[in-house]
Amino acid sequence: MTDIQRNRGSHESFNNNNIDILTELSRSRRGERALSLSDLIERGTLDLELAAWLMSHVSRGASFIIGAGPGGVGKTTTMRALLSVAPGDLAFGIALPGKIADTYASPHCVISHELSDHRPPGYLWGQDLREFFALSERGHMLVSNMHTDDLDETYAQICESNSVPESQFRAINLLAFVRVEGEDPSAGRINNPTARRFINELFYSDGTGAHESVYTYDNGLSADAPRDAVYEARCRTFLDDALASTSRTVEATRHLFLAWEERHGRAS
Repeated sequence: MTDIQRNRGSHESFNNNNIDILTELSRSRRGERALSLSDLIERGTLDLELAAWLMSHVSRGASFIIGAGPGGVGKTTTMRALLSVAPGDLAFGIALPGKIADTYASPHCVISHELSDHRPPGYLWGQDLREFFALSERGHMLVSNMHTDDLDETYAQICESNSVPESQFRAINLLAFVRVEGEDPSAGRINNPTARRFINELFYSDGTGAHESVYTYDNGLSADAPRDAVYEARCRTFLDDALASTSRTVEATRHLFLAWEERHGRAS
């Protein structure tokens, strides 16, 4: 076997493992198909401009957290849809309680099922949450979701309740908050499939400065939102192609993205 064949085989195994993790994250107890980025655009969770902007950052390795107060709003759905356009050169890993600090030697996209003190298996709080955020100092991309409605509540849970240094909190580049219309959120969990879910507000940090609001549902992307117009246009073309595709699974979107990334490369 030649070196090229060996490298190709290793690369395929690497990507297959990532897709296996996406598949596991997309598994539904009710057997429903997980919604892809194209589905979310069509359903109005985010529009094409915002999707292209988010893709232009996530595909470069931006860490992100999706927040929503009640369950069933769509934070996990949004998280895994965006994971389909995470950088192709980062291995995916699941952050599990008691198995974080010394698990990842090389840079990974490290995913937490949720940052919460509810404590189902796999949720992170206390020391586990602190170890998760500490990974930001070693070049890892961090991804998770939380039961929080806004920036202040998110900061309070992470930095005040769990004593995470503010520098590590700022390493989460994107904080997106999902809202719902069409059902009373005070019920605790949204069960109406026809309720309209949408990204209501989005905050950005370059990794050093404080998070600033760069998007609201009412006003769209702000003039201060950091943008690379050329690369964002390429991302938008990818999304147009994904919307035209007959295969709408999260895994299919991942395959399309990897092929697109190999053809075009990532803007530096």
